[in-house]
Amino acid sequence: MIVATFVRLSESLVRFAVWCRDGGLRAAIDNGSTENPRADLDLHDEMDEFVTIATYDKSIDAHIALGRLAAEGIEGILFDEQMVQMDWLYSIAVGGIKLRVARSDANAALRVLETDYSQALEDVDLGKPEN
Repeated sequence: MIVATFVRLSESLVRFAVWCRDGGLRAAIDNGSTENPRADLDLHDEMDEFVTIATYDKSIDAHIALGRLAAEGIEGILFDEQMVQMDWLYSIAVGGIKLRVARSDANAALRVLETDYSQALEDVDLGKPEN
């Protein structure tokens, strides 16, 4: 029951965030209107703009991946992060922390996350004494 309530709340917040991002809030303020002009849209259409490319159990891991994408110029969003931080047992219920990107950036984002830089670290001078 509690998880279902949080899911409905999350869906409402996502709908509101997309409406604000698309200029709905600014238009409502300018017109003095409180009506949501995008209320007739299906939530699943809005969610279709983003695809989940990875899931994480820990917030730190999710933020490392999000930062890696940001360094490459790919915008990503973490979903359900606060839910998992509130109680880690919710991670199982909601499917972990989801890293989502725009559908058009999905392939590039997957390539970035799959890149292994461990070999490059072996060539880094870590201050080893010179002989």
